[in-house]
Amino acid sequence: MMKFAKISGCLFFLTTLLSINFSCLPSKNDYIASPKGDVSHKIDTSLWLKETRGIRDIVEDRNRNIWFSSPDYVAMYDGQSIRYFNKGNELAITGNLHQDINGTIWVENGVRAFRYEGESFIEEKIDSIIGSGNLWFQRGLSPSDTTYTQPGLYVINYLSTSFHPFPVEKNIENKYLYFPTTKAYHGKDTVVWVGTMEKVFGLQDTSFITIGRKEMGRENDDRQMGIRGIFVDRKGDLWIADNGAGIFVFDGHRTIDFTKKYGLTKNSGAAKTLHRAFSIAEDTLGQMWLGTAYSGIWAFNPRTEEFTNYSSDQGVNSELIWTIFLTSGGELLFAGESPAAVYRFNGITFDRIF
Repeated sequence: MMKFAKISGCLFFLTTLLSINFSCLPSKNDYIASPKGDVSHKIDTSLWLKETRGIRDIVEDRNRNIWFSSPDYVAMYDGQSIRYFNKGNELAITGNLHQDINGTIWVENGVRAFRYEGESFIEEKIDSIIGSGNLWFQRGLSPSDTTYTQPGLYVINYLSTSFHPFPVEKNIENKYLYFPTTKAYHGKDTVVWVGTMEKVFGLQDTSFITIGRKEMGRENDDRQMGIRGIFVDRKGDLWIADNGAGIFVFDGHRTIDFTKKYGLTKNSGAAKTLHRAFSIAEDTLGQMWLGTAYSGIWAFNPRTEEFTNYSSDQGVNSELIWTIFLTSGGELLFAGESPAAVYRFNGITFDRIF
């Protein structure tokens, strides 16, 4: 049964969050974006990111610099100001952000890869990177390319880069079905998970686990698959966000339709639903956070099975939440589109800080 918690009941988070030693993020006292309709707070826009088609990825490096990626630029916040990288100055692509075992920041789009060398980016050939480690890049697929490209995963270590093709039939339609949609996440038993439009693949040693329509109970579902986000929680369970069917959870044995279980499907009759899910994360207290398109941000307490939904009335003004990132200081950042904003939860509402 679905239960909703009152937003005013979330005050306990504020005390917990204020006690954490945060990274180089702006001070809560200096950067406050008011909830919609509330003009009692001063809004500081000096660090707001340039408007773009959504902030798609966030990474924090070893120096606690915060990196952001969008379709138009990559940006770095060093605790004082924001520096932008794009085709006009040093970086020829945008894409997923990664930090390797050496602490080096990488940007890749599945076709090309660039590493940051302190002042500028240097390109490396994506299928022959050496001297790095703890990197997994999905091979890029172009919908406009008329030739067949095998979808799969590049595994990068100190000595070499190896390619592991997904266990799918050779078909020109693979460029749509297995278009890369997520980065890699570690799961149970050293499994590395990645998401595509049609399926989630888990690489274990040299073979793959697959989660698709059959495993998700969607064999008779006419809707197009649209996996947009994955996340591995502290128990090792894999959470899957699908833009159309909602949230699914794989516990290592079976896949649960989380959205259906809690009556939050498109046709459930609920005022707001979880069927257009995009992003997932877990906070330091074990609460799950879910980002959606047009239904705001959801918090789910696994212990009480209560949901809290946050929308524009609580400061979430973006139409879509692309990604949720946990900083080294234990703070969640929520990145959106329309506007391209990054928010922080203050215990009651959301403040835009970037």
